[in-house]
Amino acid sequence: MHTKPLEPNEPVVLALVDAVTAWQRALEQTLAASGLNYAKWLLLRAIRQNIFVRHEPLAGAMLIDAACSERLLSDLQGDGWIEYSGSAAAPQICAAAEGRLERVWQAVKALHSVSVSPFSSQERAALGTLLQRMKLTLSDHSERRNRSTTTEPTAMVVCTSRASCTGTSQPACA
Repeated sequence: MHTKPLEPNEPVVLALVDAVTAWQRALEQTLAASGLNYAKWLLLRAIRQNIFVRHEPLAGAMLIDAACSERLLSDLQGDGWIEYSGSAAAPQICAAAEGRLERVWQAVKALHSVSVSPFSSQERAALGTLLQRMKLTLSDHSERRNRSTTTEPTAMVVCTSRASCTGTSQPACA
């Protein structure tokens, strides 16, 4: 069966979905070796980069709402990744966890290297440019749809239980 361009089952779209799914699966496996999941990893990165603001949603590759981040912080503290010091009670990476965190970072970097190794530098640049164009087009599309449906409430993904804070490829506190 020959698919027509611009159909949801177009080979390019299917290949993109398959590649992202494979990347997420490999990333989850890499993080799991250190007792982390994607949500915890994002939170640790934000803490390390001093961009995490407690009691506020963490926006980024995946939205982590404030309630979920508090549960994840509790888990990270219990697992020895973070600690609290000072009157501000801002989480910090434990000195004892710095080495573990560096090993996780190296494992994620190695995964990245493996994922792009089949491509030449020109192919990587072209792929990056094409994906950036796709992202901008989709962002514009989403903005137009939001403007046309301003009477409908915007969906906000909320983590409602500890069980849903698993770090799987779900778009919220998952």
